[in-house]
Amino acid sequence: MLLALTATAVPAPRAHAVNGSTSPCALQGQGTTVNEGQNTDYTQFLDPLGVKNVGVVYVDFPDAAGAGDVADYYNLLTPAADWVWNASYGKTGLSMRPVVNRWIRMPSASNAYGTSSPTYQQHTRYVTDALRAAADAGADLARYDLFYIVSTAHSQVSGSHTWYWTPTQPIVIKGATIRWAVTFGTDMWHWGHKVAAHETAHVFGAPDLYAFSGDQHRYAGGWDVMGHVAGAAPQYFGWLSWKFGWTGDDQTVCVWQNRTQNTATLNGVEYVGGTKLLVVRTGATTAYVAEARRKAHNDSGACSSGVVIYKVDTSVTNGQGPIRVVPNPDAAAPPAGCGTLDMASWQPGQTFYDRAANVQFTVRSADAHNSTVNAIKW
Repeated sequence: MLLALTATAVPAPRAHAVNGSTSPCALQGQGTTVNEGQNTDYTQFLDPLGVKNVGVVYVDFPDAAGAGDVADYYNLLTPAADWVWNASYGKTGLSMRPVVNRWIRMPSASNAYGTSSPTYQQHTRYVTDALRAAADAGADLARYDLFYIVSTAHSQVSGSHTWYWTPTQPIVIKGATIRWAVTFGTDMWHWGHKVAAHETAHVFGAPDLYAFSGDQHRYAGGWDVMGHVAGAAPQYFGWLSWKFGWTGDDQTVCVWQNRTQNTATLNGVEYVGGTKLLVVRTGATTAYVAEARRKAHNDSGACSSGVVIYKVDTSVTNGQGPIRVVPNPDAAAPPAGCGTLDMASWQPGQTFYDRAANVQFTVRSADAHNSTVNAIKW
């Protein structure tokens, strides 16, 4: 079922900030909305690094009174803090707390805000109404970097969405400028805390990796929560970790010149430390990436482990496959609950070769935590 786990489109200024990378393989983003480029406008998006104060707002409606104890909603979302902490290697903290520890009544019925797929105007109205009501109830909105707005379980707000501010037309409520919010719909009861991990990464500038039409998971399978929220291996791709500044240039091996090669021992992206990425740049906006994945931590339920190889294209838009996992033709058949791409990890002795791009990856060896991979650019 297609659920609205998307970033609402919004006009944005030209990107001007970067994550500090000086690597020749640090591809730049194309356009000014969410993308896989290393350049991120931290006026438009929230800088991922450090502790982020997250204000939780519980809203109900004239047609849907608050259902149950607000603590149940809070407890459903709070594991996202540990999830993001682990994914970021302790570099990003989500400090969540209710702005007012009770239901706050919205001025309009729950179907007045666009329910599953709101326009930017409808979404802005929803965020404005919720935070104005919270401020009227005594909340100090200026204390928070980001807001999680949680609707009652019986409302008609079905989809979860990320809201970004428009710097030229900001929302200002009692002196506080509102920049970022996530609105959670009834789908949170299906996805749990990983819907917060997905939407919060949008706030940081990450795009959706699932397809907006057709087979949703044909690009990334279940390898990243930005693709399949309920995927078996939802840890963010190492490329996204590099974009966010969680992985440094010193943990990335770059091959960009023709007739060159390099070999790297890649530590699983689930673990702290070590080399994380072997990148072969193939064009102005394209690269192949190899990373090691293991059944550990956020990926403890992974369908397979080994080396995942994928292509990044920063010119490809949100929902159209900016990251595409390379299938492994020699992979085992997927067991129940797993898809073909979920099995697409490469093992020692296996080689991937793209003749058009003249790029080759060969997995040399592996142990419980690491895989040694050779990359060649002809």
